[in-house]
Amino acid sequence: QPIETGVKFQSSVSGYITGLRFYKGNGSTGSHAGHIWSGNGVLLADEMYTSETSSGWQEVTLSTPVAIDANTTYVASCFSSSGDYSYTNSFFTTAITHGSLRALADGEDGPNGVYAYGAGNSFPTDTYMSGNYWVDVVFTESTGPDTIPPTVSITSPLNSATGVAVGSAITATFS
Repeated sequence: QPIETGVKFQSSVSGYITGLRFYKGNGSTGSHAGHIWSGNGVLLADEMYTSETSSGWQEVTLSTPVAIDANTTYVASCFSSSGDYSYTNSFFTTAITHGSLRALADGEDGPNGVYAYGAGNSFPTDTYMSGNYWVDVVFTESTGPDTIPPTVSITSPLNSATGVAVGSAITATFS
């Protein structure tokens, strides 16, 4: 069944998540989407993986990089429509640090090695044996002021909508 698998992480410095990665095992099928979530489950980025190889690390560049704050928990995840995923038991019994990024130890800010069964865009909160699902981020440290212009990510009513009531509220959400 479809599953969202992920990792909780923090950075010691502010910066930008510019891409997502996941490890695809032999025989894995279906489509995959990468997600970045705030620590409390707000979806910050959603990107489909394209041009996947049959196995190995798969990478997607985010259409709009996600700014992250230092010492703040985020979740990177991969949705698998087929339910296939790579897994290593008891991996997050201790934190794993690489440069300024740190995958949290299980129990440090809730569980790590998280998953959720469902039809996509499900914030992963379940865990089993501190497992690593081999999801990773591509990170660029902030070296100055934010120079990435905002983009409109959601509008209501939808772009080109017809038959919208005259008194409807108009909203726009920016990146």
